[in-house]
Amino acid sequence: MTPNYEQMSFTELRAYVIENRDDIEALRFLMSKRDPNSPKYPAPMTDAEMQEQMEIIRRKIRGEL
Repeated sequence: MTPNYEQMSFTELRAYVIENRDDIEALRFLMSKRDPNSPKYPAPMTDAEMQEQMEIIRRKIRGEL
């Protein structure tokens, strides 16, 4: 039985997707709900760009951004 994604809050849906990584439909629904104003980061092409993005992620986790 497929859960009703529309009835789930964003947090519930996110938790569901984390627990059910093979449920592509749920992931697509979650991605359709993302904030269109959130920053977009290009895919890193070099090791230096990868390290830069990892530092951004670390700072976000620590709440510095």
